[in-house]
Amino acid sequence: MKITTDLNQITSPPNGSVLAIGNFDGVHRGHQAIIARARELARENNLPLCLMTFGPAPVKVLRPELAPRILTPTVYKTFLMANQGIDQLIVVPTDKAFLAQSPDEFIENLAIKKLKARHIVEGENFAFGRHRRGTTEVLQELGERFGFEAHIVGSQTVKIDSLPEPIVVSSTFIRQQISACEFSQVRQCLGRFYDIPGRIVRGQGRGHKIGFPTANLQLLDSDQLVPLDGVYAGYVRLGDSLDQAGKSSEYHPAAISIGSCETFVDGQWQIEAHLLDLDAPVDSLYDQHLLISFVQRVRQQEKYDSLDALIRAIDADCKQIRLTLLSQGIDPAD
Repeated sequence: MKITTDLNQITSPPNGSVLAIGNFDGVHRGHQAIIARARELARENNLPLCLMTFGPAPVKVLRPELAPRILTPTVYKTFLMANQGIDQLIVVPTDKAFLAQSPDEFIENLAIKKLKARHIVEGENFAFGRHRRGTTEVLQELGERFGFEAHIVGSQTVKIDSLPEPIVVSSTFIRQQISACEFSQVRQCLGRFYDIPGRIVRGQGRGHKIGFPTANLQLLDSDQLVPLDGVYAGYVRLGDSLDQAGKSSEYHPAAISIGSCETFVDGQWQIEAHLLDLDAPVDSLYDQHLLISFVQRVRQQEKYDSLDALIRAIDADCKQIRLTLLSQGIDPAD
């Protein structure tokens, strides 16, 4: 897959292309359905599949005060899309001038002149161009003018056990479920665990001193949505690069902590993971990339009266987390 972040460096397909455009935050089941339909058209018509996304999302540029936390940093979104059979990914460097284009200008300048789109595939809630005036109806009208076929993919639904009716998969619903720590529902919508990618950095060393060394995570993007402070059961994948970590089939069961350790006066807020099956010393992992995957919240952060009480609590957490991960019956690689 070729990745382009400069609109002047787009490779123009000589015989045309199939194009899908969107923010694709989360690359959830709804997005996957759009990409799958585009991939099907590309194969049927022997055309390259091009995907266009934005970095940052348009709302972050136009109304930053309304911009939600993101589900997938651009670099991780790129990794997820690389596994979708895409030939060319265009990550548009969004700015106000770009977003000021009318729907007609947007389609003509990018889809037609740059990518020679013969088929454009979008979700039913797609909107583009200045003031989001480009609806799916406008897209179909522009298709008649510029000679491409517009394909609209309906929303995807999933049946959540706790809800009476299937719900429409959306990035908004997924954010709500992450904030409520409903990770089983999040996994149903994403088709995978909710992951936080980052790099392992040196912490305060307290975990090592009390017998529970942790890998401390530095976020790749401070705008990513992080679950509530607390202790979690989950998994960690490691690699020398984000790509390597993402492709790893080795899921380390982990006790994950988010927040500041209130037992210590100078406890810093951090995301850290104690890998329950790690043989190597944590010191050897510095600067590696990791993906933290969330399965279940175990408890909130608490303050303990003594160091011994904290150690007993962490030991109990680790035992409970092992049982939780076993009882879930989840194949993490599935």
